[in-house]
Amino acid sequence: MELLKKLKVSRRFALRGALGGIGVSLWLPVLDAMCNNSGTAFAAGDPLPTSFGIWFWGNGIHTDVWTPTTTGSGNAWQLSTNLQPFKDVKSAMTLVTGLDMMDAQFKGHGWGVAYVLAGGDGTICNLTSDLASKVPGNHHFETSDATQYQPTVDQTIADAIHTNEPFKSFETGMIPFSGDVAMGTPGSNLAHRGPNDFLPPKRDPQAIFDALFSASIPTPVTGGGGAGGSGSGGAPTGVPSDITFRMRRSVLDAVLQDANRLKMTLGAEDSKRIDSHMDGIRSLEQRIPMPAGSTAGAGGGSSSSGGSGSTTPACTTPDAPPMTLADMTAKSKVINRLIVAALSCNLTRVYSHLWSGPRSDSTYPVIGINGAHHAYTHGTDAMEPRSIENYIMTQYADLANVMKATPMGAGTVLDNTLIYGVSEVAMPHDHIMTNYHIVLMGHAGGKLPGDRHVRLPGRKVTELVLTLQQLMGLNVQTWGSWDRTSKTMPEIMT
Repeated sequence: MELLKKLKVSRRFALRGALGGIGVSLWLPVLDAMCNNSGTAFAAGDPLPTSFGIWFWGNGIHTDVWTPTTTGSGNAWQLSTNLQPFKDVKSAMTLVTGLDMMDAQFKGHGWGVAYVLAGGDGTICNLTSDLASKVPGNHHFETSDATQYQPTVDQTIADAIHTNEPFKSFETGMIPFSGDVAMGTPGSNLAHRGPNDFLPPKRDPQAIFDALFSASIPTPVTGGGGAGGSGSGGAPTGVPSDITFRMRRSVLDAVLQDANRLKMTLGAEDSKRIDSHMDGIRSLEQRIPMPAGSTAGAGGGSSSSGGSGSTTPACTTPDAPPMTLADMTAKSKVINRLIVAALSCNLTRVYSHLWSGPRSDSTYPVIGINGAHHAYTHGTDAMEPRSIENYIMTQYADLANVMKATPMGAGTVLDNTLIYGVSEVAMPHDHIMTNYHIVLMGHAGGKLPGDRHVRLPGRKVTELVLTLQQLMGLNVQTWGSWDRTSKTMPEIMT
């Protein structure tokens, strides 16, 4: 009964155990026992957490396969070709098209990423020509010295809504940056707290898993990525980053006794939810490949390593095989499920996922495309970049589908999140900063109806981002320095 009492007064609860002599915490999802009778708030009266996320990809979109033929809500509009992956979560999508950066003139990727994520560099500019005449000469946007000169919107929101969640924000990524032009810190890092103060994304599912389900939850930190800091939530000091692989025991086994004891005090639905949550985490752990050269330790267990696993001098572990569609897709899906696990357990309320950096020259042999993404947009500009965009959207849609399938109170994680899906440029071939297509996902705790396409030609991206901050409960009336605005977009809510 003591465990049940703790659930009633806590917004978070962790099962605890030991793995190889090191403490382990497994944070639970929001259970009925934590909520009021209707499942719409915590038992103590606090609202269920609404989370904010960013899904960012580089190199923009192609309107011929992106723009729906009609606007409106419900059946009044249908998904375009490159948005078809979202068919099962269309009801939670708010597609906003037609938005501009300033007076919609030519500008490059570096300026675009500063605009859509941070609202500019802090210099008040209303025209594209202002960027040449007003921006300080020591501010760079497409060189190795480039950075974000203002905090990115995820960090602004994190500062405002963070209470006692273990991670003030959590950063993940997919494809390491590569490009023919250096993009500075924004090339490889989405979240910034200021110039050269970035929070590096974790791109290794193993590192993400260990950070979320390791010995203790870190005290949130406010920055420090540029100097090798842990950002807003790194792995606790003293915990081996490969603990789940070196010991070859499931982190769930370490808390099984606590879980079984808790289930005896809960109702049938909560017991099933705990079982489902633990099975999901176990499945994730088993899907993360064991690093080459790791060996099985106490407790046994199967390995999914592609190498020999031997560390004896007589054996040379071969290099990992080339990435295939299954490899990239599997890695992406594991990261998506780890993000949802963090949200469902209220480990964080702010997250960001950097699929690929601005002006990314990443290749996609995974879908039979071996050339560089950015180069394709300025070369033949044929189907290759369009196919890449479609593949990226399948992975964004996968995240949304997992959120939809994950209960939270009387609803789902998707009901209680707001994702800002955006790229740094609108149409990549000409770099004319007009007609941004922004894919919002989630219902923001009931504040965003969803299932609508809103087209607002000539309106500004900063107006939308200001609106998103207000939806997240921020008391902010203006935002941005390029296109600084106090105007919002009620159109996305009506």
